[in-house]
Amino acid sequence: MKTWRMLVVTALAWLAALPAQALVEDTAYSATRIVRLDGREFATQVNHTRLRERISANVSGVDVTVILRSDRNVAWQLVPQMGIYAEADVSGMDTPANIRIVSSEPLGEEAVAGQSAMKYRAVFQTRNGGQHQGFFWQNKAGVHVKQQFPVTDRSGRTRQVELELRDLKVGAQDPALFEVPEDYRRFDIDTGAVLGELFGF
Repeated sequence: MKTWRMLVVTALAWLAALPAQALVEDTAYSATRIVRLDGREFATQVNHTRLRERISANVSGVDVTVILRSDRNVAWQLVPQMGIYAEADVSGMDTPANIRIVSSEPLGEEAVAGQSAMKYRAVFQTRNGGQHQGFFWQNKAGVHVKQQFPVTDRSGRTRQVELELRDLKVGAQDPALFEVPEDYRRFDIDTGAVLGELFGF
């Protein structure tokens, strides 16, 4: 069981480190999301709708999914092979429910993954009133196909994160994707502490 516990925590460290700015757009879609952080790059599968996101990846040979429900201030971490999930309260984190774009300035059209998108310089305001600058590239459907912004952890270290969408498919998403299957059993780990480290609260 300790091995599985470590795999879940490792998975959280990769999947839940996707900042809330990735969720602010209203357009529903599915895509492959490329995440670049600290010189590393990894791919996740994402299903998105306003204030809800499902992120899936394979971590150390284990399929793991994170469902972020900003509308309910909760995140679930699922391990499908074992039919288990863990739950974390995200009310103290920066989520789409409490982050807003204060200002944005168009900088011109650029190609992202083979499609045209407008690049913006933006100022984001977090839950505690702090502000930081970043960039996002928005296509004609209103999807942020690429984003760059800093993330500061609890130790005060700031890192640049870049997100890029590929194989984008715009359209309604099945609501069941954003719920825990009824036959999953809850697996208690300190996900709040793990997520807190990642989101810096």
